[in-house]
Amino acid sequence: MTRKALLFVLFFMLVAFRVPAYSASSVSAAGGKSFAQAWNSYSSGEKKSFLFGLATAVRIMCTDASTLQKDAKPQEIEQHFRNCFNSYVGVEPGRLIDAMNSLYADPKNAMIPIDGAYKISLMRLRGDKVDEVIVQSRKYGERIQQEIDQQRKAGK
Repeated sequence: MTRKALLFVLFFMLVAFRVPAYSASSVSAAGGKSFAQAWNSYSSGEKKSFLFGLATAVRIMCTDASTLQKDAKPQEIEQHFRNCFNSYVGVEPGRLIDAMNSLYADPKNAMIPIDGAYKISLMRLRGDKVDEVIVQSRKYGERIQQEIDQQRKAGK
C-alpha cells in the first residue's frame, strides 16, 4: 500500500470511528455555529498556537511510537520518528494557515472539524488528491450539524 493510501485510510478511520470530540457546546464555546466560524474567529497568533500545539502532540505521539520498537537500532528509531512526524507536520505554519483559511472560505466546508481541515490542508499542500476526503468530511460535518441541532432542540 502506498504512503498516500495509508494516510487516506488513517484519516478516514479518524473521521469515521472517532468518539465525537465536538459537541454543540464545544462549537459554541469555540466562537460560532460552525467550525469555520470558530477557526475564522481565531487571531493569527491563536492559529499559530493551534499548529504548534498540534506539532507538540504529534512529536509526543511519534516519540512513543518510535521507542516501542523492540531491538531497533538508534538510527531506525530516529528514521521511524522522522517519518511519523513528517507525515503529520512538516509544512511552514503560514502556508498551512492560508490553506485552512482557503478551505473554510467555501461555505460547504463550514462543518468540517478543525482537525479534519488541518489534515485536508496538509494533504493538499503536499499535492495529494483530497476531493474524496473533502466529500467524506462534509458528510461527517453534516452528521455533526444534525447532532448539534438535536442537542439544541433538547435544550429548549
